[in-house]
Amino acid sequence: MNDKQSGSYSMLVNGTVLGATPIKTSLLLVAASLSVLFTLVKPEASAGLGFWARFSFWVLHIGIGLLAILLASYCLRFWRLAQLSTVLSLGITGVIGAALAAPLYCVVELMYPPELIDGALDEFASQGWWQAIVAEFACVMPIMLMSWYTVNLPYLLNKPVLTTISEPDAPDDSFDETEKEIQERKQRLEHLYERLPEVLGRDIVAISSDLHYLNVYTTLGKTMILGSLKYYAEALVDSGMQVHRANWVAKKHIVKVHITTTDAYCVMTNGLKVAISRNKRKEVKNYFGQSVCAPAALASVPLRRVK
Repeated sequence: MNDKQSGSYSMLVNGTVLGATPIKTSLLLVAASLSVLFTLVKPEASAGLGFWARFSFWVLHIGIGLLAILLASYCLRFWRLAQLSTVLSLGITGVIGAALAAPLYCVVELMYPPELIDGALDEFASQGWWQAIVAEFACVMPIMLMSWYTVNLPYLLNKPVLTTISEPDAPDDSFDETEKEIQERKQRLEHLYERLPEVLGRDIVAISSDLHYLNVYTTLGKTMILGSLKYYAEALVDSGMQVHRANWVAKKHIVKVHITTTDAYCVMTNGLKVAISRNKRKEVKNYFGQSVCAPAALASVPLRRVK
């Protein structure tokens, strides 16, 4: 699994969400493909519209769904979704996305009014604005949930074999605040390690966030898990630093810190270039300077940009 002996670096990707492509890029590609597909096959919802009207109809509908699910994902990044089951976390995201999209779909209905009122749900929607939003939510929620689970199907089906780690004893009420914080960090770390595939080991090089997912890079490869970067970065404070709102790096794996007026990043032992945010540049420079920090040389590893 580890090709370092041959002078190259092997990236192990667990096949989630269209492979190694970032989720936002994947969703945009999916949305564009579906817009073209639905325009060509002429579903009943857009029947009677010309080509360009039909295309704009599907761009609006799919675009609204995409933006809503992305917004829901960004909002839920700050919740502790990592503590919930994967299925439940994705379900919460889909439901919130449907709730955000429903009012916008009602506006689209005004632009493309239905030819006739058909069924009890349409009758209910015609009674007022809030009834229309509730009816739209009832219509789109199953579709958005199904679509969101489908997009994440590779992640759901590709469950790694995890090492068995015993749960730590709950901290005693008599512990002081410092002891409780130590126990809390220990629990978070063990929870993180449990979610990593066994073949990747536990030597974490860097972590980057992508919506409510985390890309975890170890010395042996990469995997993707659900979770909040802030949640785990607080537990990893002794071994690394959050250098960007979306990036955490392990101190022992930093080869070089590059900071200029136009660019800033850390070069890691596995060839990653991890971006440093502007408000973290001073803190990183004061801690590391701009010299080689890791004992291991970078070797002949091609650099790859993170964020």
